[in-house]
Amino acid sequence: MKVEVDQTKCGTIGICVKECPEIFRFQEGSKKAVALMEEVPPQWRDKCREAARKCPNGAILITE
Repeated sequence: MKVEVDQTKCGTIGICVKECPEIFRFQEGSKKAVALMEEVPPQWRDKCREAARKCPNGAILITE
């Protein structure tokens, strides 16, 4: 599973950072989120999917 954050859609709300801090962080100098890794390890996939589901702007893109 791969994940990325669409920077044009990210609304700096931070739900992903709270839901799955193992994968998402705020960019330094910005409140937009970024994925720390492209390939999501199996143990964090459910949390990552939940973060994507909760993102109000649909900024988290997941490919299986």
